[in-house]
Order: sequence, then C-alpha cells, then structure tokens
Amino acid sequence: MDTDFQSLKSPRASDLQEDDVPWSERPHPLESVSWLSYITVWWMDALIRKGAQAPLTEQDVWPLAKADTVDSVYPLVTAKWDPALKPRLVVVLWQAFRYRIVMSFLLFSLYAVLSLLQPIAVKSMMQYLEQEDVTATALGLTNGYALAFVLFVVSMTSACIMDFAGYYAAHIGINLKSAVANMVYVKTLSLSGLAKAKFSSGEVVTMTSVDLERITMGFSLGHWTFISPAMLLVIFIMLAFELGPLAAFIGGLAMAGFIYFGITSGQRVGHLRQDILAVQAQRVKLTNEVLQGIRVVKLYAWEGSIQDQLKDIRLREISCLTKYHNLRIINNVLLMVAPVVSLACCLMVFVSQGRPLTMPVAFTALAYMNITRQPCGVFSTSVIGFTEALASCRRLSDFFNAEELAPDLDTTHEAATVELSHADFSWTNDAMAPTLKDISLQLEPGTLTMVVGAVGSGKSSLVSAILGDVHVTSGSRHVRARFSYVNQESWIQHATVRDNIVFVSDLYDLDLYDRVIRACQLSPDLAMLPKGDLTEIGERGINLSGGQKARISLARAMYQTNADVFLLDDPLSALDVHVANAVFSECMLGLLRGKTSLLVLTSHYHLLPHAHRILVMADGAIVGDGSYEQLKTEFPHLMNLTTQSDGMATTFQDDQGEKDEHAKMEVSKQVAPQLSQDKDSLVVKEDNVKGKVTLQTYKSYLGASGYNGYNNMSFSAKVDFGSHIFECRYLVGFVMTVLFTISQVTLSITDWFMSVWARNGPLSLAYGWGYVALAGASVVMVYGRSIFTLITAMLCSKNFHSKVLRNVLRAPVPTFFDVTPVGRILNRFSSSNLPHFGLCVWQFGFSILSVLVVCAATTPWVLVMYVPVGYVYFAAQTAYNKAANEIKRLDGVTKSPLISLVSETYQGLSTIRAFAKSPSFAHKQREAIDFNVRFYFAFFLGARWFQMRLDFLGSLIVGTCAVVTVLTKSSVGLAAAGLSLTYSTQLSVLLSRVAIFSAWLDNSMTSVERLNHYNQLESEHAEDEGADVHDWPSQGAIAFESYSMRYQDQLDLVLTNISINVEPGHQVGICGRTGSGKSSLMAALFRMVPASCGRITIDGVDIASVSVTSLRQGLTIIPQDPVLFSGSIRLNLDPTNCATDAELWTALKQVHLSGAVIPTLEFAICERGSNLSVGQRQLVCIARALLRRSKVVVLDEATANIDPESDRLIQATMRECFENVTRLIIAHRLDTILDSDRILVLDAGVAVEYDAPSTLLANKHSAFAQLAQHAHVDLDKFK
Repeated sequence: MDTDFQSLKSPRASDLQEDDVPWSERPHPLESVSWLSYITVWWMDALIRKGAQAPLTEQDVWPLAKADTVDSVYPLVTAKWDPALKPRLVVVLWQAFRYRIVMSFLLFSLYAVLSLLQPIAVKSMMQYLEQEDVTATALGLTNGYALAFVLFVVSMTSACIMDFAGYYAAHIGINLKSAVANMVYVKTLSLSGLAKAKFSSGEVVTMTSVDLERITMGFSLGHWTFISPAMLLVIFIMLAFELGPLAAFIGGLAMAGFIYFGITSGQRVGHLRQDILAVQAQRVKLTNEVLQGIRVVKLYAWEGSIQDQLKDIRLREISCLTKYHNLRIINNVLLMVAPVVSLACCLMVFVSQGRPLTMPVAFTALAYMNITRQPCGVFSTSVIGFTEALASCRRLSDFFNAEELAPDLDTTHEAATVELSHADFSWTNDAMAPTLKDISLQLEPGTLTMVVGAVGSGKSSLVSAILGDVHVTSGSRHVRARFSYVNQESWIQHATVRDNIVFVSDLYDLDLYDRVIRACQLSPDLAMLPKGDLTEIGERGINLSGGQKARISLARAMYQTNADVFLLDDPLSALDVHVANAVFSECMLGLLRGKTSLLVLTSHYHLLPHAHRILVMADGAIVGDGSYEQLKTEFPHLMNLTTQSDGMATTFQDDQGEKDEHAKMEVSKQVAPQLSQDKDSLVVKEDNVKGKVTLQTYKSYLGASGYNGYNNMSFSAKVDFGSHIFECRYLVGFVMTVLFTISQVTLSITDWFMSVWARNGPLSLAYGWGYVALAGASVVMVYGRSIFTLITAMLCSKNFHSKVLRNVLRAPVPTFFDVTPVGRILNRFSSSNLPHFGLCVWQFGFSILSVLVVCAATTPWVLVMYVPVGYVYFAAQTAYNKAANEIKRLDGVTKSPLISLVSETYQGLSTIRAFAKSPSFAHKQREAIDFNVRFYFAFFLGARWFQMRLDFLGSLIVGTCAVVTVLTKSSVGLAAAGLSLTYSTQLSVLLSRVAIFSAWLDNSMTSVERLNHYNQLESEHAEDEGADVHDWPSQGAIAFESYSMRYQDQLDLVLTNISINVEPGHQVGICGRTGSGKSSLMAALFRMVPASCGRITIDGVDIASVSVTSLRQGLTIIPQDPVLFSGSIRLNLDPTNCATDAELWTALKQVHLSGAVIPTLEFAICERGSNLSVGQRQLVCIARALLRRSKVVVLDEATANIDPESDRLIQATMRECFENVTRLIIAHRLDTILDSDRILVLDAGVAVEYDAPSTLLANKHSAFAQLAQHAHVDLDKFK
C-alpha cells in the first residue's frame, strides 16, 4: 500500500496499479504521505483529477483516517466531561484539543510575522526605484532583481503557511464536529421524560444540523479573534518608525475604534444568532410535526393554514436574519474601510507636523495598511463566528447538562424484580400534581397481569413508570429486570420487516423467528410483500396498516426471549377481534407462557378471564387489584363487557386449516403500495444532480427577488422597459454590477489620490481633506452595495422558501411523502449562508479585478503574465469545482440519513431503552457520522488544495510586477510602480479568499439546487380544474360507480370495481380484515389517490370535478392515528380560527375532556401530544371533527384506543351530534357498527357484501356473519 500512495507524492507517478480496488476501501493518504506532500496537499491531486474526469461517487472517496473517526475523537471529549460538575462545552473542548489549538494558533502567528515582511520589501523596492545610484535599502540589498525575488519568496511563503494553518484549524473543527455530533446523539438516548419535554425533536435536529456547523466554523476561524488585534498592534508599532509615534498613535486610535466596534457588534451578532436559532428551531419543529402528520393536514385541507403559520415564523426568521446580516455588513464595511480611514489619520498628522509626504513614505504606509486588510477583514468574520460558536456551545451545554434517565436497571441479576411501593410518579417536577398516585405493585414471576381503565386513567404512565421514564416523587421503585416492550404507538424503523423484528440482535435465530412470525399472524402478510420479510418499511411504517404495525411491534417484543419482563402497552387495540384472539392465544398464552408479562387493554375485554391478575386504574391510581373472579362484582361496568369468555377456548383451538383460511382474507393482494422507482426499495434514492451547479439554479434563486413590482411569489417575474422585456434576475445582476463597479473605482481612486497628494502637495492638508472625503465616499458606496445585496438575498430567500414550501405541501402523499424520509426534507429546508458568501464573492472578485486593472495600467508589461496565469487559474478552478461540487453533494446526501436517524431515534426512545439497545444505536450513529464526515472533510481538503495553487499564482503576479518595475525603472513613474507593487501584494490573499468563498457559494448553491427540485414536484392540484364550491355537500349522498384504484400505474389494483350507494344521513359500517382495503377506500373518497376507473359522486357531483381543497373541506375524518401539534388546544381544535370559544368548549365537553384534563383553551399541547394519553388525543381529534359540522363524516377506527366504557359514551355523543349526517365507520369492534343502516364488507379490495346488518347476520354463511361469530356477537338479537 505504501507503493500506492507513493504515486501521490509525485505528479509523474502512476496510480493505475490498484484501479481495481475502490478508493473507499483504501487507507486514507494522510496515514502515509510525506511531510512535503502533507503541507502542500499534493496528495489530493489524484482525487481532483478523478473528479475533473467524471462525476465522483461514494466509492471514489477515501474513508476517514483512523485518527479522524468518531471512535478516536469522541473519547477525547468525554474524558474531560464530568456531568457532576455541570461543565461548559467550550471549556471541555479546549481541554480536549488544547495542544492542537495552540499549534494552530502558532501557525497563524507565523503567517502574521511573515506577512509583515512584505511592507519592508515594498519599501526597499520603492527606495531602489527612487534612487539613481542605489546605496542602501531597508533590507540592505541593492540589486533590484534580488529584491523582486525576496518579495516573491515572502509572498509565497506567507501564503503557504496561511494555507496550512487554515487546513490545520479546519481539521480541528471537523474533529470537534464529529465528537459533539456523537455527544448529542448519545445524550438523546439518555434523556429523561422531563428533559424530553424541554428539548423537542426539532431542537435536537437543529443542534445536529445548525449548531454543529457553527462550532466547526467558530473553531476554524476563532484564532483571528486574538491574532488580528496583536497583528494590528505590531503594524502600528512599525508605522511609528516610518511616520512617527504621534501619527501612528492617532492612526492606531482610529483603528482601535473600529476594532472596538467590531467586538461589541460581534457580541450583538451573537445575541441575534441566538434569536435566529430559537426561531429556526421553532420552524424546524413545526415543519417536522407537519411532515410527520401530513395525512391529517391534507385530509383536513389545512395546507393553507399550516403554510400561513410557517410563513409567519419564516418572516420572523427573515426579520432576525436581516438585522443579523445588516449588522454584519456594517461591521464588515467599517472594518474594510478602516485601513483607509486610519491611513488618512496617520498621513494628516504626519503632514501637519511639517514633514513632507514622499513616495516611499506614502507607499510604505499604504503597504502596511494593505496588510491590515487581512486581519481587519477576517476579524469581523472571526468575531462573529466565534461568538456564534460560543452561543451554540451554550445551547449544547444546557442540553448536555439536562436530566438523564436514572441508570437503575440492573441486568446482572438472576431473579427479576419489579416492585413499586407507595410510589407517586410525575412527568414534571411538580410533586403536588402527580400523574400516578400511591402505586404499590409487585409483578409476580411467571404471571400475566392485565391493566384496564378509562381514557387518561394512567395505564401507559404505569408502564413508563416501570421502565423508569417517569419521575418518582415519593415512595420507592425497585426494578431489576431485562425488559421487552411494546409501545402503545407502534414505533417502526425505516428498515426491513426482519430488521424491525430482530432489532439489532447479535444472533438471528431462524427457528425462533419463524415461531414469532406465526404467533403474530404475520405469515400471510409476508407472503404478499414483494420481498417477504426483506421488504423495506417506509418511515413511520407508512406502507403498513395500523394492525400490521402493531403486530410487527409485538413480534419485536416476542423475539426477545431473554427478557425477564414483557411490558405490552395495548398492542391488540388495532386488531380485529379474531386476529386479536389468535395473537393472544399464540403469544400471551403460548410464547409467553410461564413468563412475567403485563398487558394493557383498552379493548378486547373478553380476554380478561385469562389474566392471573387484573389492575383497574382510575385518575392515576390503582383502584382495583385482583383476579377476574375477585373484581367482577366490584367493577361490573368493566367485567360485563367481556363476552362469552367460555367460547374462547373453541376459538383458540380452531384447526390450522380454518386459521389459514382466515389469514388469507386478512391480507389484500396489495398490502402496501410499493411506490419507489426502485422495485427493491420503498424509499426513493435522493436525487443527486451531477456536474457543476448550473446557471439556471442561480437564475431561479435570483428570479425570486421580485424587484419587478409584481407578486413576489412569481418566479417568472419580468420588468418592462419600453419595448424590451428583461427578467428581473438579469436586472438584479446588472444593478449589483454597477454598484460594485462604482464602489471599487471609488476605493481605487482613493489609493491613487494618495500618490497625487505625495507628488503635488506633500505639505498640503487640503489634499489630505480630499483624501478623507474620498474615504467617506468609499464607506457610503461600499455600504450601499452591501445593503442592496442583503435585501436581494433576503427577498430571494423568503420568496424561494415560500414557493418551495407551497409545492411541498401540495405534493401527493403516496408518491412523495410516503417515499421521502422526513429528515431529507428537513435537511433541504435548513438555513444557508448564501447572503454572506455571495457578498464576499462579489466583494473579493471586484477587488481582484481592480488589482489586475491597476497593475496592468501602471506596469503594462505584466499583461504578458496574465495569459498563462489566467489559463492555469481557470484550469485549476474548473477541475476543482467539478470535484468539489460532487463532494459537497455527497456530503448533503449523506447528511440526510443523520437527521432522519436522530428524528427516528427520538420518537422511539422508550423502545430503544427498554430493549437496552442504546449502545447498538449509538454505534449505528457513529458509522453514519464517519460516513458523512468522510465527504465533509474531503471538501475542506479540496479547498486547501485549490487555495495553495492560487497562492502560487498570486505570488507569480507579485514577482512579475516587481521584475517589470525593475526592468522599466527609468520609464515607469514612481507613483505607478508604487501602486503596482502595493496592489499586487494583496493578490495572493484576494485570490485565495475569492476562490474559497466562490467555492462555498457554489457548493451552498447545491442546497438551492436540491431544494429547487421540489419546485418540479407533482401536485395534487396540478390537474385540478374544478371550481371551489360552497355549502357542499348539503345532503351527504355518496355513490361509488364501478370505482377502481391503484397507488401507481405499474401496481395492482387495491380497490376493484366498487359500486355502492350511501343514502343521505345513513350510517355505513365498513369492516374487513387487516389490509382488505378499508383505508384505501377512505383515501379514494378524499382523493388522496386518483381513480384508475369509475368515479365517486357526492350529492350527484363528481368529486373529480371539485377542487381538492373544497372536497376535503366539505368532508370530515377522524383518523386511526391521533395527530396533534405542539401549541394550544385551541390551535389543535381549530387551526383556521373559525370557531368561537363557546363552540370549542362545547366540543370538549361532548368528548368529556373539559375541566381537569383541559382547564383552559390555551392549555399547551406538547410535541405529538405527548402530555396526553393516546386515548385523550383521540378524543381531541373527535372534538375537532364535531366542530366542522360536515354532512359526511368518516371514522377510521376512531375509538380503537379508547376503553369500551368511554367508547359507549363517545358513540352516544357522536350519534347525537352526527344525526342526519352521513357516516362511514371503520371499526374493529363490531358492536360499534351493528346499529348501522348498511354494512360494507371488503376483502382484497373487493366489496363482497353490502346490506343491512340484520340481513347479513340472518345468513350464517355471509362474510359478516362469520366475522360476528368470531367476535362472539349474539346473532339471535339481529335475526
């Protein structure tokens, strides 16, 4: 392998001998390169050449060096972190990396010293040019060519040191990023319930995406915060020898004023950054919640309301960003012109002392002041970056010091123990309002305990208390056990079915796996999936029904046979009765026979007689504890709900043939829409455009500025000048070009005027005031161009974001949201640095242009060098940009899974911790971080490679200018020579900075490019030619006419030839086994998926002729999964703000939530409604439906998570409130639909029966009668 990397040390060596080995499998070159190749980044040539020849892929980039992996850098930080001391992150990072930070500081200091030699070399050149017979110069050399060579060497050496110091600092920042990113994830895995309430998933995502970038940039640039003042101090001390102490002091005082303003404004910028981060976190949080609950948003036609909410937040963010960037601009402008103002002060004092201003003195002073441009220019950015990094460190410190889950689960014992003694538990720190009160419970080994109770009684909280997720405020909790756990809300990973069940277990036991699959009734489901148990499940289980998600979650728990205690939080509520019976028989009474288990029930109370022990809960307390026989008298309202328990044995012992027959009915031929273009993957691969960022991307972004006076949302905005039409994006470019040209000319004239002063009036203060006036004009012009750039960028950002957000919210669920991970969408909506990068590119670009023009005008022979240097420059830039763009895209593509994993982990914390899988998930995250940083690091290395080559080219220009002035000593004026030399010495710095900022801008535009892809999304409204309708439907008559539907053209039909009529005001019960097409029927009614053939009419109007918004506003659905958003209960009930307070309270009372549960309409709902039980969330959703007063209401298993007693009350309320309303009800409990006017039985997407329930039950061979029989319904009552 040494031979392989030897090729990287020489441009002539060949690296073809190992072309058959992918670069991703080779060691990183940094582990073996020579010191010269290391310093000059020569070893990156191979990757740049490869990227220039063809688009780079993941296989073309080396893996990280071992020293840069998370496993190497993470321990460096954790070794210094003592949680007991509540440390500050910035202090810990300093302690962990202090030696490398000091070395980086020394390298920057060495650059500062070398750069100070340039003015001395310029002074020597001016002395040489001024004298006919050169006798002495500042450097002691009298040969002009020797002086030119010294100037070239000083320029080149200082630039190389600067480049290496920048690389070294960036390397530290990247290592910091890896370590802190892993710290965030590990901390997330250990958050307590109280800490989770404080830090939402959106905030954690913001820390992972935004704060880490700030820390990386802060530690990469922070050195200049300290080096810049020191460098300026040395410069003014040296100026004191040239101009005198007083002149240097006054000039230094002026510079100090600018620096002081830079420091104070930097602090203000830090505060503004905190405000921006807070608003960004709020936006990301709401966006995340909306994307997670997009089905409800669309079903309720809330896209407009949600967009308005996000728009309001975005406007606040834009307002903060505008203040932030405006302050940065003021800071940047003042520090940019600080050298001019300071030089004016120095020279005015110098002349006022009666000392003549000669050419050598003037241009030496100018050379020193040009050196100050580097520390002044970087100081602004470094102070801001450093303060932003400190702000992010403070945010992260608060997060890292947040309360953790108590590590009290001992898994090293032999006998499991779960014992709670007179314990109170609370989700908050408020011991006066416990969630659970006086809980005394000990789980006996080998027993089955069932927990029942009304909605909000504390059943799930009891499970969480056992797991340790809830605070113990009094009493005691002793738990020593290995748990297996099923969450009430099924948590499904974005992985295959098998991976979800095996759940990162060390061994795959095929025999156990098969038994679990059969016990959970999953065999038929897997048989129908395209790749069986290797079929990929989409994010949040989007391609599974509720019952399938519940059974996969249960299978995960059943597979963990080494567990001591099985905690099963209501896994049966989403299952039909006969499936629940089979699952209970084979899991709880089969696989778990002899195991300690606790089962929460909100339905299927006919299973209670099989419990060894039953706990009855009410108002957070255990009010009943005993066997079924002991409790049936005390709690008759619960026990009377068990139906024909004696018949259970017969049901459980059905022969296998009958069971298989039922299983065949359970799964439709198309269980889940496989929507990806890749038949083996549900989730579409992230679009990764190849090649350079196109000009069209820049046009699309600038076209959003809206300077045309038309609607700012228009991307085809145009401005009319007479008979010519110009797109506004061209107008923006034209105006910016004019402004930057005028301001740069003003700056150059200011420098030129100094030579006029020295030549025509060396003792005149009048020329000095003219110089000051020009300096003032420069300030105005530079600020004007900068503020125009800022306003343009803010307008583009606001309008572009609004346009893309609108398109995303209007995108179809099946073909976009179901196949696109939420993390990917969030990553694309993250903030960018386009305003800052864009301004820097224009600023330094025009500075370079002025340098080239001045040098060519004063020393025309230098034009000879422009041609070869320009050719090499553009060749290097072309090669670099091609490679860098691809690497940056790969960085973006590999960052999305990081965001998705953080979000997914946050949602599944209870499950991950209960299964003790935190180490496995932490390992997965470390691998994802390393994979992403691999490309992030390569991008920075590529930037250093390019900068190093630009510095060499810039130094060539400096050397050429010096040689030309020596050659033309007699013909070139002293003023012209001075301008040429002083301007050319800036070129190296300017070339490298414009190259890096343009690369950052170009690569930041890849984010715009990827976001712009969403402008081409298919829209649900694209073919919507129907008009908006009002007061429709008025009757509620529904007709399906030979209706068929498929999720995509290449897929099988999921609904086939459905023809039914629903009379106005009738109630239709819809039943069928899991996957039979019930939810697909509802999707068809709401036009979530277009019809393949046939049509649906409501009140005689074809729903395809009505706008999607009008259709969904006219209908109401209570979905299977209760979806709430963080905010007030008022916002969750009525986000459109149409209902009065009285109407809101009436709805809450009707679902029995007013009073203690919801004391006020401003009651705060936590993220995903986590401060309410699942049943209470469902009641809020029912109250939401009551407020809409629609003539057609769909209840998609709306009371599945509600106990039978509450269900009866809610059913009575809905019958009263929905009287004369057409109701379509999907239910697992047949007793909730037996009073329907019609029953629709679906099987495999076909309507097999549609008639009155009494008619269907009278025929014992009917499908509905068979379902009723398995549900133990007394058929005699309906005959």
